[in-house]
Amino acid sequence: MKKIDFHIHTVVTPSDQFFEFSINTLQNYIEVMQLDAIAITNHNIFDLEQYNNITQDVSIPVFPGIEIDVENTHILLVTTSDDIYDFKIKCDTVSSLIPDNTTYISVNKFQEIFPDLSKYIVIPHYKKSPVISSGTLSKLSSYITAGEVNSPRKFLESLMTDADLVPVLFSDLRIKQNLKTFPTRQTFFDIGEISLSSIKSALADKNKVSLSEADGNKLFPILSSGLKVSTGLNVILGERSSGKSHTLNLIQQRDNEDERIKYIKQFSLLGDDESYHSEEISKSLSLKADEHLKEFKTVLEDIANIDLEVDERKVQSYLDSLLSNAKEHARSDAYSKSKLYNETAFPLKQLQTLEKLITSVQLLIENKDYKNIIEASIANSQLKGLILNLIREYRSEYFINLKLTKVNQIVTSVKKDLNARSVSTQIEDINFYDLQMNRRKIDKFESIATSLKVEKEFYSHSIQGFRRVATRKAFFRAKELKATIRTTAALTPAFNVYSKPYEYLIKLREIQIIPATDYYKLFTEIKFQILNSHGCEVSGGERSEYRLLQQINDSKNYDMLLIDEPESSFDNVFLLNKVNTLIKDISQVLPVILVTHNSTVGASIKPNYIIYTQKNIIDGKAIFETFTGFPSDKNLVGLSGSSVENRVIQMNTLEAGEDSYLDRGKAYENLKN
Repeated sequence: MKKIDFHIHTVVTPSDQFFEFSINTLQNYIEVMQLDAIAITNHNIFDLEQYNNITQDVSIPVFPGIEIDVENTHILLVTTSDDIYDFKIKCDTVSSLIPDNTTYISVNKFQEIFPDLSKYIVIPHYKKSPVISSGTLSKLSSYITAGEVNSPRKFLESLMTDADLVPVLFSDLRIKQNLKTFPTRQTFFDIGEISLSSIKSALADKNKVSLSEADGNKLFPILSSGLKVSTGLNVILGERSSGKSHTLNLIQQRDNEDERIKYIKQFSLLGDDESYHSEEISKSLSLKADEHLKEFKTVLEDIANIDLEVDERKVQSYLDSLLSNAKEHARSDAYSKSKLYNETAFPLKQLQTLEKLITSVQLLIENKDYKNIIEASIANSQLKGLILNLIREYRSEYFINLKLTKVNQIVTSVKKDLNARSVSTQIEDINFYDLQMNRRKIDKFESIATSLKVEKEFYSHSIQGFRRVATRKAFFRAKELKATIRTTAALTPAFNVYSKPYEYLIKLREIQIIPATDYYKLFTEIKFQILNSHGCEVSGGERSEYRLLQQINDSKNYDMLLIDEPESSFDNVFLLNKVNTLIKDISQVLPVILVTHNSTVGASIKPNYIIYTQKNIIDGKAIFETFTGFPSDKNLVGLSGSSVENRVIQMNTLEAGEDSYLDRGKAYENLKN
């Protein structure tokens, strides 16, 4: 097995924060992490002189390479030193085409610069930001050797999914001065000799790559001190102040900004329960309410400028002018008989729909988070073609509107001149279509607003017997409105017409202190509750239980879960039946590291791996040591090679010693008899 890191930076580029390269740091990194081979892969540049110096100063093979920005992703290209001058020329071309951190080259240009990609190891960011799109992946599929991931979880996911690339986990490390701790992101290759061909051969087989040397993918290194943990469930044991929480903190602070770690700290869910819970409810309420009322909010925005009283006055003014014009027909003069005298304005084309379509397609083109899903359904080139056609149509209709506006201005000007000279009453301009559409919109708005007052549960999420629900219903008091938007304004006058949505909206508009963006919140009350298994709202203690379960459950979206003594203030039945079950389920998909003193959590949960921390005072200084092993191992082995008896450790840390454990057993037997 060979330990390899093919993603190392030694030159500052526009993609990096400033750092000063140190050959001593590189030598130390290789020695501490016991690396067998590395590659130098700077952003869009290959420094041949520096590469040659590095190869002379380190004792392991160093492969030349480069990290290239290609179509919104990064691709590692690694080669041999056999034709290094030709590689340098090609890399210089890349450097000239990518002068900053916002520019990238196309796949076609990438292949034009490197026409024979089969000569290289080609590794794109796969499950690591910026993720390669499915379109780019498809274009380069015959040349791609492996896919770089950002965590052990994603490494294992790729191994278990047939459709995924062979995964590799590399450091992406900037080799800077005074770097004391190193990332543990390296990959073991099941090869004998270290050569480009042997590494490429290993990358063709998922069985040839692993996270650790002796334990394959059961364990992986977590700290540069040599500490390994299981890819499943780990339990950290130890006496008080022996370094358990300190170990979790070191893991949480590891140098990997792409890896998302969920850390549930000791006592973080306790304390001022009511205020914490109110804040949590407030955040959840806001998100769920906004999601549920999104369409209603759009309707409100659409009628924001409609005033039916103004529309009624327009109709009345039109009728009055029409009657006056008819009565004065006998007095018509040359001016009033002109065709333009009562001409109506041309209606303008409505461009809002086109604007929304263009914005939506632009969002599809620019979206990075879901690019793979989007391009699996429609090619990026088709989206670009669509947006160009929409823009052309928009420009065409926009210029038609400009012409119509100019004509309307001329007609209006002429009509004013004719009206000034004529003694006849001019018929007022009116657009009955717009007025009728306004009325229809108000009717639809009232229908929707009325339906929102019908009590309904619109969101529900269950977790280990608890249920989190959101319900909408009508407001019953004006003070409920004030609480919803936290205002001091007097809302009783508006609430008096709450049963008539449009009148109610008019009254809200009259209260200038209320922003228009808050109107939608005042038509239906959203209530958020957490219910227990009996369907009743939870008590104070149950709230803390629910929050712990929710925090653990949320970790499914992370790469690793750390928990520090979850047993604080929870009874053993809850821990055994709910917390343990959930933690075990989570550990099937990502590494979980759990600190505990409780036998229900520590032993009954049946961990995959045990870590024991010990503090010794030597010459007045605290020395921390870590021992690890599987639950079935007789001894736990320390990083220094010493060992401790597993049974004794578990008895002392989980059961307060064997004597205490046996005494409790006798007491229970006495009660039973």
